[in-house]
Amino acid sequence: MNLRYLCANHSQWLIADKGRAEKTWLDWMERGKILSEEGNGADAIPYLGSAFDLAGFLLTKQWPSYAVSATRFSENALCLMAAYRELGDEKLCNYIRAGASSLLARQLRDGCKQRVTADCISALYPEDHPRSVQGPGAGSEPSPVAGDTHLH
Repeated sequence: MNLRYLCANHSQWLIADKGRAEKTWLDWMERGKILSEEGNGADAIPYLGSAFDLAGFLLTKQWPSYAVSATRFSENALCLMAAYRELGDEKLCNYIRAGASSLLARQLRDGCKQRVTADCISALYPEDHPRSVQGPGAGSEPSPVAGDTHLH
């Protein structure tokens, strides 16, 4: 299974400029959260999913820094997991968790990144770490969303 929310053309255009990708990620996360809070999950999931694709790219580029990109990636994964959980799809929730954990775990070899990485991975397992439900640096638990559509 390979979940992709961004089409190849938009993905290439966004990743050509890390600053543009970051701004778009911020915009999509904000929009996805607002739609989710308004109970409009069908429209929120494409934003959250597309943001997740961008968050993965920004994490691999460590933009604007590793700590920021890892924290944002983890927060985004939590929002997407909540969406799938709300839809009753634990399989996709677990798929997002496993993929996000795997991408983060690749950084555990770097001693300078271990603490941030471990915190971000722990946040993906809120059942095991109740204080991590909010995610690293997040202000509140992500609102669940519904719907499974794509932005592009």
